Parts: sequence; C-alpha cells; structure tokens
Amino acid sequence: MLKILPSLRSAQERPAPIRPLVATMALVCMAVGVVVVIGFTTFALVPLLLAVGVVAAWVLALLLLAWAGIEGLAALERWFETDSRFQR
Repeated sequence: MLKILPSLRSAQERPAPIRPLVATMALVCMAVGVVVVIGFTTFALVPLLLAVGVVAAWVLALLLLAWAGIEGLAALERWFETDSRFQR
C-alpha cells in the first residue's frame, strides 16, 4: 500500500537545529545576494531609461522643428502678400 502523507517523525528523528554561526553566515550571504541582484537589475534599467529619454528628446525636437517650419511658411506667406515686389 502506498503512503501518500508523510509519516509524523518522532522527536529523535527531527533534524538538528541550525547553529547560530551557520544561520548568521547564511543570512549575510542572502543579504549580499539581494544587494547584488537589485544592483544589477538597476544597472540593467539604466540603458532602457536612457533610450526612452533619447527617443522622447528626438520626438520633442521634431515637433518643435515642424512647428517652426509652419510658422516660417506662414511668415513667408504674409511677406509675399504685403511686399510690393510680389504684387505684379
């Protein structure tokens, strides 16, 4: 017959508790690992954020350039309409 549930262990079969020095070293290693993982994740985000900033700057520059072009054409049209040299 198969046993699905594990059998309850007696007090003699329980594993020994972790010693304080070993637990301290394990916690220190985990803390250093967390700092390293978070640091590398942050460094991985820097190029992405830089690329987003560059794309946003290009889009803004193109919008301003288009706006300046439209204003320049409008000024040129007003100059054509008011200058006597173009009235012939």
